[in-house]
Amino acid sequence: MRFKGFLVFLAVLLLSGFMMSSLWAQDAPPQGSKQEEEVVSQDPPAENLFDREANERRIEELNLALERLASVPIAESAAIYGITEADVESRITALSSLQNFYRRLNVAIEKTSGFVEEEKKRQSEKEQAVLTLEEKPPFNLSYYDGYLQRVEDLVSRVSELRDSMAREQKAIVSAQGQLEEAGRSVRLARSELDSAKGTDSEQNKEWMLRRALVREELWKVTLAYLRRSLENIRIQTSIATLRLDMAEDIRRYINDNLAFDQKDLNEGLARYSSREEDLTKRIASLAGEAEKAEKAYADSHANLTVATSDKAQKAAQRAFSEAEISREYLHLATSQSQEMVGMLGEMREIWSFRYSLLREEGVSTDVLMKARDDVRARVGRFENVLLSQQRYQSTLHRRGLALDKAIEEEKGKEELASLKKRRKTLDDIMSQNMNYMAVAMTLDSMNKRLLEEIRRRITSVNVAEKVTTLWKTRTTEILNIELWHSGDYAVRLKEFILALFILSLGLIASKRLARFIRKWFLLHSKKVEITAVYAVERLLYYFLIVASFLISLKIVNVPLTAFAFLGGAVAIGIGFGAQNLFNNLISGFILMVQQPFKINDVVEFDGVTATVMEIDSRSTRVKTFDNYDVLVPNSYFLENKITNWTLSDKIIRGKLEIGVSYGTPAQQVEKILLRLANEHEFVIPHPEPFVLFSGYGSSSMDFTLYFWVDTRKAFPSRVGSDMRYRIQEIFEREGIEIPFPQMDVYLKKLASQENIQLQE
Repeated sequence: MRFKGFLVFLAVLLLSGFMMSSLWAQDAPPQGSKQEEEVVSQDPPAENLFDREANERRIEELNLALERLASVPIAESAAIYGITEADVESRITALSSLQNFYRRLNVAIEKTSGFVEEEKKRQSEKEQAVLTLEEKPPFNLSYYDGYLQRVEDLVSRVSELRDSMAREQKAIVSAQGQLEEAGRSVRLARSELDSAKGTDSEQNKEWMLRRALVREELWKVTLAYLRRSLENIRIQTSIATLRLDMAEDIRRYINDNLAFDQKDLNEGLARYSSREEDLTKRIASLAGEAEKAEKAYADSHANLTVATSDKAQKAAQRAFSEAEISREYLHLATSQSQEMVGMLGEMREIWSFRYSLLREEGVSTDVLMKARDDVRARVGRFENVLLSQQRYQSTLHRRGLALDKAIEEEKGKEELASLKKRRKTLDDIMSQNMNYMAVAMTLDSMNKRLLEEIRRRITSVNVAEKVTTLWKTRTTEILNIELWHSGDYAVRLKEFILALFILSLGLIASKRLARFIRKWFLLHSKKVEITAVYAVERLLYYFLIVASFLISLKIVNVPLTAFAFLGGAVAIGIGFGAQNLFNNLISGFILMVQQPFKINDVVEFDGVTATVMEIDSRSTRVKTFDNYDVLVPNSYFLENKITNWTLSDKIIRGKLEIGVSYGTPAQQVEKILLRLANEHEFVIPHPEPFVLFSGYGSSSMDFTLYFWVDTRKAFPSRVGSDMRYRIQEIFEREGIEIPFPQMDVYLKKLASQENIQLQE
């Protein structure tokens, strides 16, 4: 019986081995080899990856391999190859991903032909762009503005496609690196399999080789897909560019055929006036609602302060929260509506002026020049406003998400109704802010269009040819005056002026560009330290200054060898007169790199406690709590002891000392102090506040309350002051006395009255 059982077990084992061998042979990329190792080692050549039919065959092969994998229990496969079940599941996932990328590659290949046909079509239509217009000239400004919006949309589309191309190129570079890594893994797996031939680990090494080959093929297909996708985006970009060129041709044609249209002028003015009237009425309505909201806010705040029971406090808190957000909405809506009225008035003026440019009598050159300067000053003035409103909109969105979460978790009927009401008001705030930003962007766009039209009008102004020729001749003679020469090079006035201009522009642009880079980093990168950003700003600033100086020298043909004699003088100057300057300069870079303190850190030195505001090249600017700016040489911080309150975190400990009269229950005092600390909005809960019974004083029992404060919100001195006010109120209400220092004096009689008289 035992022998028969052994034969049955052996037969099952051989049958399982045969099934798994067939399974792995189907799983590997087939090339028709009889040996399994050769089947595993083959994969589709790279040049065939753009052949849709070959890819379809490969998809079918992978589908069969997945079906065979699914037909064998995972545990059985893992046992045969000496691997974990997770490895088998990972293999199935990799094959599914490979099959999916083959499908995506075929879709991308199929799209390419369509894009190519569309590109050819757009190229053939380019010369006939004007014929696609439905309207016939002359055109009015409303029609022109509508087409300008189409042009702006196409510009945005081209920009988006170019950004997509940049992202795809980065993805291709990353995929190439992954493919190289996969190739190294395949070579390593082959080497390990060769070493394991005839050993117990041979099957395991075969599995590892197959896994490496699948991964390599996956990255090959991924890379092919990314390249095809990049090609498709490139064609789409070409199509969008052709469409943009056609739209620009049509725009120029419409602009050349613009004509004065009194009806369109009146309709535009009426449109803006109607919106102004609606906003004016809304402002009047909001003013009345704002007064009621202020009263409701004050009443709810008063009710909240006098509420005692838990139920009353919750009800008062709900009413206060509703009144607070309603007050916020009404204040925002009122102020923004008032600004929008002014914007609409400016839009009406722009509309009227644009049509005045189309009148037959036109506009004088002086008026055009003045209007150009005025409009140029207005263009871009809303950039900072829009950035601020976008940040505010982001804050509102986060508040909305918090309210949504609270609504999902809340079970109480009254609290849920209050949360939904506040969410609706928050939606109104977001809608109001979006409307405000839309009006601001529209006004900025109208100013840009007006500026462009004014510039074209100024360009078209004719000047007498004789005057122009004379002016050019005299100007050329003056600019070609030779100022000095040395050897083979000479410096002329025009080159000197240009060099001075570039040097001056470089000095100005260097500072502004460095400042812009700093602001950009602070705005778009949340992970970069502000101190590192300032360091980058300084380095970029000095680099640009040097570059501007070298460019200026190049323009005036002054070689750098002319300054060789200055080398010794500069070295002596650094060694003597400029030693302190370079000491502070180098110390500044050390502070920026090592960062013993950062921007906005609170430091203490030489009895001064202040906040670090700026780390400059030569000095560090700190602001004391008295709002004094103190400039400290950078070398001072490296040569003296500095205390940084907020180096590792922004949390510091504060303490409050209080004395009470003898006979006061100590436990009651402790509870009152802890309750005050826990209720204060700026005292953080962790670490927990605690109270120490400090000792028995001459006239009081002394207690010390320790608490922790986040310095980004408040400082211990302010929190301590707040709690002292509350302690005064609570102690008076609880009948606890805060004693004043006192001393009992006892007089002892040292001599009798007779002795005193005798002495007299």
